[in-house]
Amino acid sequence: MKAQLQWLALAFGCLLFLWVFQHIGFEETFEQIRQVGWVFPLLLLPSILTWVLFCLGWRWTLSSGVSFTSLFFARAAGEALNAITPLAYLGGEPVKAVILRRLGIPLTDGLASVVVTKTVAVFAYCVFIFMGLAAALLRGKDFSAPLVGGAGAGLFLAASLLILYSSQRRGLFSILYNLLRRFGGEDWIKKRETAEILDRKIVALYATRRRIAGCLMFSFLGWLATVAETYVFLWGLGVRVDLVTAVVIQALTLGIKAATFFVPGSIGTQEGGHVLIFIGLGLSGQAALAFSLLRRGRQAVWILIGLATFTHFGWRELQVPPRTDFGS
Repeated sequence: MKAQLQWLALAFGCLLFLWVFQHIGFEETFEQIRQVGWVFPLLLLPSILTWVLFCLGWRWTLSSGVSFTSLFFARAAGEALNAITPLAYLGGEPVKAVILRRLGIPLTDGLASVVVTKTVAVFAYCVFIFMGLAAALLRGKDFSAPLVGGAGAGLFLAASLLILYSSQRRGLFSILYNLLRRFGGEDWIKKRETAEILDRKIVALYATRRRIAGCLMFSFLGWLATVAETYVFLWGLGVRVDLVTAVVIQALTLGIKAATFFVPGSIGTQEGGHVLIFIGLGLSGQAALAFSLLRRGRQAVWILIGLATFTHFGWRELQVPPRTDFGS
């Protein structure tokens, strides 16, 4: 049933994608993209800064030494899986921990780091979205649909984050262990002690305020750096906006992306959302679709880097994390 719903969401997204393009115009959109030309590789520089900042945030939750380069590519591998699988951006997180294990980090340490970093990054995500919504309201433009969608997504994320954080403080993995054992899935975590060790390490990480503050600071800076990417992409397309408008576009984009997480790759929903946002800001639909395609081009580059990392570490070994040996 779950797989059928995922295929249905994908089909809906593809139909929406085609409808938006047909409505806006293929030729006009690609004519806008041609303005970028050879400058496209330079447009990737802000995304590199974004990834560097997120990796610096992740590094704050790791006690053992891992080279920054290894951490960078471990994140690339996990995010590639997040992007190509309809798992609500959570499919690649265990893979990050498994890669850390291959680099000498105990799996419980790696998982605790990944869970805490993801939670902190989502908190920074919410703050950034609401900051962008406030800027959108100050703009006074007529784009109520993406504004309502972004606000709804932000509130949903905030509520989900509160539940997730509370569960982590109470022993999330112990709760999962009990549920899996009840439904016959106890092989996922062989021993209760393993789940308890992981829960203790997560709680201990939250107790180190300096680490959490460092992770939060760099995560928020990472989201702010996505504004630079938005601004540069629009510049490459010949669309001139100020920084506040770039913040509004990026925040609403992230809000819509969060609200439509169930659509694999945000196919169609990203394009439709960009059209609504751009038109609301007085920009053209062609610029919106060209902007969306540039973002997909950037995403494709990072997916290829992540898949190359998979190949380097061993595709089959990273597909299924080990069920036991969590402490080694």
